[in-house]
Amino acid sequence: MLKRVKRIVVLLLTTTMLFTTSITAFAGVTDDWTEAKLTDAAKNGAWDKWVQTWETVKKDPIEISLTPGKNASELNFAWYSKVTEPNPKFKIGKKQDLSDAKELSVNTTAAVTGYNSNKATAVGLEENTTYYYSYQINGVWGQATPYKTQSTKSFSFLYVGDPQIGSSSSNTANGAATAQGQDAAVRNDSFNWNNTINSALKTHPNVSFMLSAGDQVQTSSPTSNEQDIEYAGYLSPDALKSLPVATTIGNHDSKSPNYSYHFNNPNASTLGATGAGGDYYYSYGNTLFITLNTNNTNVVEHDQLIKKAISENPNAKWRIVTIHQDIYGSGDSHSNEISVINLRYTLTPILEANKIDVVLTGHDHTYSRSLILKGGVNDQSKMIDQNTYNAQYANDVNGQPTTQAYKDYLNNINDSEAIQPVTEDVTFKNGNVVDPTGILYMTANSASGSKYYNLVQQKQSYIAARWQENIPTYSTIDIDEVSFTINTYRTDNGEKIDNTYSIIKSIDKSSLNELIAAGQEKVNAKDTYTTSTFNKLEKALTAAKVVSSKPSATSQEIADAYTNLKEGINGIEQKGDNSKLKTSIGDANALLNSAVVGTGKGQYPSEAKDKFSAAIAAANTVLGSDDANQSAVDAAVDTLESSVESFKAAVIKQDPVVTNNNQNATNAQSSNSNNTKLEGVKTGDNFNVYPIVAVAGVAVAGLVYVNRKKLYKLAK
Repeated sequence: MLKRVKRIVVLLLTTTMLFTTSITAFAGVTDDWTEAKLTDAAKNGAWDKWVQTWETVKKDPIEISLTPGKNASELNFAWYSKVTEPNPKFKIGKKQDLSDAKELSVNTTAAVTGYNSNKATAVGLEENTTYYYSYQINGVWGQATPYKTQSTKSFSFLYVGDPQIGSSSSNTANGAATAQGQDAAVRNDSFNWNNTINSALKTHPNVSFMLSAGDQVQTSSPTSNEQDIEYAGYLSPDALKSLPVATTIGNHDSKSPNYSYHFNNPNASTLGATGAGGDYYYSYGNTLFITLNTNNTNVVEHDQLIKKAISENPNAKWRIVTIHQDIYGSGDSHSNEISVINLRYTLTPILEANKIDVVLTGHDHTYSRSLILKGGVNDQSKMIDQNTYNAQYANDVNGQPTTQAYKDYLNNINDSEAIQPVTEDVTFKNGNVVDPTGILYMTANSASGSKYYNLVQQKQSYIAARWQENIPTYSTIDIDEVSFTINTYRTDNGEKIDNTYSIIKSIDKSSLNELIAAGQEKVNAKDTYTTSTFNKLEKALTAAKVVSSKPSATSQEIADAYTNLKEGINGIEQKGDNSKLKTSIGDANALLNSAVVGTGKGQYPSEAKDKFSAAIAAANTVLGSDDANQSAVDAAVDTLESSVESFKAAVIKQDPVVTNNNQNATNAQSSNSNNTKLEGVKTGDNFNVYPIVAVAGVAVAGLVYVNRKKLYKLAK
């Protein structure tokens, strides 16, 4: 209720503030999505540049997609070509000039009108090696694109939810009068999607791949060509040309074969199939990844696929399942609805029987992390039908009374019986769980900001942590022989939204000692790292050595030392390359020193020069810092360059106009008269009832809109 009231208050205040300038400036409620041009990422011309780029990107959906192969030695590719292009070709090699490249077999099938879908697989790839690939466009080989393989013994990947490119189409942008429509929405969401990926890779450049929990695009019609522009937006980030993505089929993807045209999934199966395709699986290092299309609710088929995947990967240390629907989520739109709950109680026994460790989901556009869960029990007598749920949910949203049957249903699906005794296996201090026998369920927030949902008002008892502040997020997951660790970050400032959380298996001192050796290698290169991250690593390394030398160290102490040291190693940051910042500061100082303060043409106001001088001083602070990573250095460059442009714009463009005293007096009198009139309006003089009625009308409309938007989610 608090968040709903907060939105209403904000709407009322916004309406009032808009009236103080112009009632026609009201552009509509913009909650629950991120308007790209208003973000920090859009500054310094980035948005304007994207607007121009988009006009080219949207017209030709031929961008390539990379998908993990059956194992780490393979990599799958898929791309569109025009039907007029004969025999599309693809090649890959280790040399940038592709002189050693080998052509791969290409499988071509008909796709959307005017295009074919092409798929190829590279095999025999070596770890920690850079490759270059190229494919033909209209018979011409494209530029060589790099792809670097990573280690498989210890690796990281990104985990994101619901890019849903185009979902912001029904929203009204600031300064606009109507909903922005598909083109503007896809442009908006694609900009934010680019920013999320770039932000993640800037601080985590060595991830092996990305995992998307579904709903890549918005349009769900099985035959609509509207998906073409949405997939063009989804595939637009340059980073995706070198980053494989394991996509999950979401409810917005599930009906259309366009999904299967754009992605070349490994071990693709007809089990669990919808119009988009079925279940699939792949391995990477010691981990088996199983992706289920749970838009098909035939859990028997999902069970068959899981068993097949496990039989082919019997020695996998970790088993991770990805599905779209958040069967243990905490969002107000989907986590409590009937279809999701039914899927929970039919699928979880299969997941538990097959000893799945982690389930990664999306669908609810909120972040949540469950406790370790096992043996959830459903009281079928307390279930209700979909129509009853819809009606009672609407009452709940509007603050109206609900039936006891609805309350009993919610209490039932809180699933308190599913929670293991946390005092036996969880260390709250360090966020570790050691040798659990249940499953961790994660739900990813929106990765693009195209749509957010609220958290359900009553937090379910199975939820350990949750978050929603209407900011795109992404997670990094680190896996090695004994640990699974997840961290989740905001894209606007890079801060974590939850504590680091780790699952530890079969920990002993030998594993800890291996990690200590890896940490010591980092210490030997201490001068290359930022001070704060190095100090954290050094502290964790010292503590780990103490535990390692302790004869009576318990498994919990070893686990804590291991995860703290692993976090220290993963969190180590290189000092930023400040060569560009040095150049920018030098250019800015030259401009500052040449600027003359005065009131004449070509001179500068003193306050503008003071402000510019302060900006240069701030940049120098970053330059001289031992704790500035590349992101901080890049931000300092952007800020200083923006200050340069602002200072240049402050230059006086003409000499002051000299007038006689009588004219000055007349101007002063006129100015005072105008100021008096304006001040009268601002303080309530010349009272007029019509603006008040207008404000009240907009406010009421806003209240109706908030509740209509809540109810509209039921149909999505």
